[in-house]
Amino acid sequence: MRSTKTAPRHWLRPVRLALLALVVSAAPALAQDSVAGNWIFTVESPDGTGGTMEVPFVFEQDGTAVTGSVDLSVIPQVQGAQIAEGEFVDGVLFFLLHVSAEGQVLTAEVEADVEGDAMEGEVYLPDMGQVSLFTARRGG
Repeated sequence: MRSTKTAPRHWLRPVRLALLALVVSAAPALAQDSVAGNWIFTVESPDGTGGTMEVPFVFEQDGTAVTGSVDLSVIPQVQGAQIAEGEFVDGVLFFLLHVSAEGQVLTAEVEADVEGDAMEGEVYLPDMGQVSLFTARRGG
């Protein structure tokens, strides 16, 4: 007669605990791998005069895709701005910023290295051949 009892599986408990520890230790790294939230960009003047302006951005993230909004009301000529083709991969944020100003639409290419709640990068205006450097901080 064969016993219907199964053998004790004491070895499963340490495996479960190890998996739980792995998931818990990875959670902070996964949570930091996002640009979602409010950011204040400090953008340098492209003409080298040393002037800066602060621009608020709000980013939303779904996987690596980034969308959001920007408030460019500090520039009176701007009627609107839209973030497009945003992506955040391996600590690098990239997006296009389409800006409507004085009946024209200018597109800026924005790229930044992100570390936690700080980033630094450049805004490139291909139509004008201008590059502006910026830093940003989350929580603004």
